[in-house]
Amino acid sequence: MALPQLSVRNFEVRQPSTGDKLTLRPFLVSEEKILLQAQDSPGAMIPALKQVLGNCIQGKEMDLDALPSFDIEYIFLQLRSESVGQSVDLLMEHPGSPECERTPVKLNLREVKVHMNDDIKDEIMLDDNVGVKMKYPTLEMMDQFANIEEEEIQESSFLMIKSCIDSIYTKDGEVHERSKIDDKELDDFINSMNSEQFMKIQTFFEDMPTVKHTIKVPKCKTCGQPFEQEVRGLQSFF
Repeated sequence: MALPQLSVRNFEVRQPSTGDKLTLRPFLVSEEKILLQAQDSPGAMIPALKQVLGNCIQGKEMDLDALPSFDIEYIFLQLRSESVGQSVDLLMEHPGSPECERTPVKLNLREVKVHMNDDIKDEIMLDDNVGVKMKYPTLEMMDQFANIEEEEIQESSFLMIKSCIDSIYTKDGEVHERSKIDDKELDDFINSMNSEQFMKIQTFFEDMPTVKHTIKVPKCKTCGQPFEQEVRGLQSFF
């Protein structure tokens, strides 16, 4: 006789970039093992996150490789909240006080939100005739550029812009899709921008939606003073 099957309660999460409702099930012990194993393998965590999300999203095929980083981060935080528990234990550094020990705090993951900028535009006119349509960076892109050295900032900005240009268009309706643009041609196009045009596109990344939360610590473990600190990025919440 076959063993009885355990029931799983589904739940809904709203996808930040589209507002669509997604149905998920909590991750199971087998999927928790995938995440634990990935912690000890450099470069394995992002594929593990996407594998678990792919398993848990119900009734809808999604291209997780194409999702914006903040979608993946937010959906996974909600998945972890439903699967393991809402509360996580963090150790917070007292900003400006390196001599203080880190203070333990509890964070409710349900309080973490995606901060949206209503003024952000994915279509940016570079001059009177030519514009670019941008797409948000994926989690892989954000991870790739997260730990760059100061002398590499300009080059990484160039690569991020190149990766996130979705199309180039003109005012009279001519459209060049990224998939049909040669790499060298795109390099030449970006290199032809002046500083003002380049900054217009950089502003798109500065204003993009972000998963972040300000944690208010009522009393530092060492000095006893209150402080607050903003955390962002998936790793900061665990």
